Amino acid sequence: MKVLAARRRDADDIRLLVKHLGLTTTDEILTLCAGIFPDEDVPPRARLVIEDVLTDR
Repeated sequence: MKVLAARRRDADDIRLLVKHLGLTTTDEILTLCAGIFPDEDVPPRARLVIEDVLTDR
């Protein structure tokens, strides 16, 4: 849900979840979101937030 919202203020929560789940790439994160929320489109801004999170690790 944090990724789907793709708000900058969610970055710390996304970072924590990504680390806990052992995810290391944008594609892994987006695939997980698509599997959990198959009827929801992941907004383009989510990729930017994810890339920032992965860069700041």
